Amino acid sequence: MLSLLVFGLTLSLIAGQIPPYNDSCVQGQYPPPKDRRVPNYVINLDLPPEQRWLQLGADKHREIGAILLEMKKFLMEWGSGEIISIVDLLGDNLDQVLPSPYKEELTGMANASGIMIGELFIYNIFYELFTVCTSIVSQDAKGNMYHARNLDFGLFLGWDVKNRTWQLTDILRPAIVTLDWQRGGKTLFKSVNYAGYIGVLTAIKPGMFTFSMDERFNADGGYMGILEYIRDKKGYWMSFLSRETMESAGSYQEARDKLANTQLIAPAYFILGGTKPGEGCVITRNRHVNGTDVWPMTDSTAGGWYVLETNYDHWKAPLFLDDRRGPANKCMKAMGVQNTGFAGLFNVLSSKPVLNKLTTYTALMQVDSGTLETYLQYCPDPCEPW
Repeated sequence: MLSLLVFGLTLSLIAGQIPPYNDSCVQGQYPPPKDRRVPNYVINLDLPPEQRWLQLGADKHREIGAILLEMKKFLMEWGSGEIISIVDLLGDNLDQVLPSPYKEELTGMANASGIMIGELFIYNIFYELFTVCTSIVSQDAKGNMYHARNLDFGLFLGWDVKNRTWQLTDILRPAIVTLDWQRGGKTLFKSVNYAGYIGVLTAIKPGMFTFSMDERFNADGGYMGILEYIRDKKGYWMSFLSRETMESAGSYQEARDKLANTQLIAPAYFILGGTKPGEGCVITRNRHVNGTDVWPMTDSTAGGWYVLETNYDHWKAPLFLDDRRGPANKCMKAMGVQNTGFAGLFNVLSSKPVLNKLTTYTALMQVDSGTLETYLQYCPDPCEPW
C-alpha cells in the first residue's frame, strides 16, 4: 500500500512540473540530423555463443555498467530486491535457469565487459518489465508495408527535477545500437538493441516480416513470472521467444502462430507486420496461452490501412494520464494512407505526447527492401514526462 501511495505521489509531483501545452501533429521532422543515427554491429551466429558479443561488450561496457547501476537501484528501492537476492544466490549456476545459447552468450558478454554474469542476467530481464512504447504497422496507397515504433524506457527510474528528464532514459541513449544478425555471411534479420541486451524488442526479417514488442501492464505480470521461472522453470522469456521467432520463422503466419501460442514469463503486446496488404496485427498476450487476442489490421478502427498499439488493450480506453493512443491516431488520420512512408510515420512518432521524455529512439522499417532506420529521440520542453 505504501508503494502505491508513493507511486501516486510521484505521478502528481512529476506531472505538476510540466507546463501545459497544446499537442499537434508536427511536420518536416524527417530526416533528423545525422548525429541522431546509431552505430551498427554484426552478430555472427556462426561463431560459438561465447564469442558473438565480444566486440560490443568491450566497446559499450561503461554504458552497460551505468544502466545496470540505475536498474539495481530501482529494484531495491521499489521492493523488488528478491530478484537480486535470488540471482546472487544462483551465481555461476545461471545455466539452471537460462537455456543455451543465452547463458553462453552472457558468459562471453561478461568476459568482454568485466560485468558479472548475474548482473547481466538482471540487466536482460529488466526489459521484460518496463518498456512503454508506441508501435504502428501501416500500408501505403500501393500496398507497401511499413512498421514504425517509439521505444520509451525509464519510467519512475530517477526523475531529474532540475532538467526535467528521466535519468535512466538519458543513460540509455548512448547504448542504443542496431544489430545485423548473420549466418553464412548473410543477413538473417536486423534489430535495435540496448548494448548488453541479447533479446529482441524491435526487428525486421527482410522480405518476410517485421516485429516490435510493447509492455502490457497486468496484475499477473512479469515479476510473478520471473520468480516462478527461476523457481520452477515454467514459461518462456519474451525476449528469447521473439529472438527465436526472428531466427527461425519463415513467414508472417509462422511468426504470428509462434508468438500467439507459446507460454510466456511476462504479458506483452507483440506487433507484427508482413509483406502483403493487410498483413499486420497486434497479439495481446497473457503469461499463459489462454486469453490470447489477435487483432488484425483489417479489423482495426482505422479502416484497415494501419493498426496502432501503445500499452493498453485495444478494446479498453487508455489510462487518462497516459493517452498516447488518441494523439497517435489523430496524427495517423491527418497523415493519411497516401502519405504513409518513413517521413510521415516519423512525423507521427515525433508528435507530442507520442514523443515524450521517456522516448529513447524511433525505428522505421520497410519489409520488402529490408530497410531499418533508427534515430535517437529527444523531447524538448514543454514535453510530457510519459
